[in-house]
Amino acid sequence: MVKLEFLKISAAGNDFIVFDNRKKIFNTDHQEDLVELMCARRYGIGADGVCFVELSDVADYRTRIFSGDGNELDFSSNGVRASIRFANEKEVAGNTQKIETLSGVVDGEVDDELVGVSVPGLKKADLRCELEIPHHFDNKVIELAYIDTGFTHLVLKVGKVAAFDVKGFGYMLSNHTRFQPKGIDVTFYDVIDPHNMNVITFEAGVNGLVNSSGNGIVAAHLVAQKRQETEGAVIAHSWGGLLKVFDKNGSVNVEGEARVAYSGHITSEMMSFDIEKVRKRQLI
Repeated sequence: MVKLEFLKISAAGNDFIVFDNRKKIFNTDHQEDLVELMCARRYGIGADGVCFVELSDVADYRTRIFSGDGNELDFSSNGVRASIRFANEKEVAGNTQKIETLSGVVDGEVDDELVGVSVPGLKKADLRCELEIPHHFDNKVIELAYIDTGFTHLVLKVGKVAAFDVKGFGYMLSNHTRFQPKGIDVTFYDVIDPHNMNVITFEAGVNGLVNSSGNGIVAAHLVAQKRQETEGAVIAHSWGGLLKVFDKNGSVNVEGEARVAYSGHITSEMMSFDIEKVRKRQLI
């Protein structure tokens, strides 16, 4: 029976399966079904995504990050932070790292469980993006923000995140016809004070709410900053814990816990599951 080692890493409640793929055990150009299978809870390992740490010519290593639906991501703040922790644990890189991603080379730092990463620069910010929504919601047109920093997000400020229908609105906005076929991540936030905010994200890749989204927190931070609702370093409160967002050397940085939950092996038995049957059972 073939066994392949991995680490399961929780980056502020956003969990990733991370592999050392420097020897090209996996062909990451053709692993969509396997990624989806590994992320399937009850049938695979169960996670929000999978990261493959690979060799790089321009950085300490390259990480390729896939969401739970098998799609590759240009960038994931928590996925990169999980990769940074993995690389440090496996001595691929030290406490200060350079990481190649599809959005460019970013900087990482490790201090035990505390892991920080720089985020690619802002490409586009539309603070007055209008969307027509289904008639069974209160308004036929709502105004929200659209952010692109190598990853795209819709951002909506609400009165209280805890009291808002983030699941219903998140599903509707993420699956809006304008953003098909892949959908779009949707982040909701409210401001506690100039240095604290509540944030929750509905991720297209898992088609549901996640405990924490580093990308979503960055998107909310950029919107709140442009609206002059926050200032300086901000602590984002999410279901998965706290993440600090701050400017450093001209880049936005995200810092928070990234804990190794456990190590394990995937087996040829798990990889032999029929992905179509698993997909159907996941819908039950």
